[in-house]
Amino acid sequence: MINPSRLVQAEFISRLLMSLILLSAGISKFFSAGGFKGYYSGLFQNADLRINIPAAIIDPYLTFIPFIEVGLGLLLLVPAFKPYTVYAWFAFMASLLVGHYILQEFSAVNQMLSYFFLGLISLILPTAKEL
Repeated sequence: MINPSRLVQAEFISRLLMSLILLSAGISKFFSAGGFKGYYSGLFQNADLRINIPAAIIDPYLTFIPFIEVGLGLLLLVPAFKPYTVYAWFAFMASLLVGHYILQEFSAVNQMLSYFFLGLISLILPTAKEL
């Protein structure tokens, strides 16, 4: 039989890892001096893409991504917010997955599946307050 405290530890580690991923990504974007936004904005304006989204939609979202990453990364550290933050994780990762799909970066789309599995682990496993 699996020890319930081990399940709680595994859940905490998965949320901690999710938080670390988001915090490091968001903080690095803040220190890129606009490089992140400029790079991806340019990629989305490529006329050869099968799906073209106007810069008026892409650019604001690219501006907000670091704020979303840092905010969600911090909220993931609070067990009481787990029901909301894990679903926010799924929504955010889905938006990134769609972005990579639009850019036709299919290997990046495949690699993002592990982020969804990490969220599923956190969703399925109990937190300390649930036992």
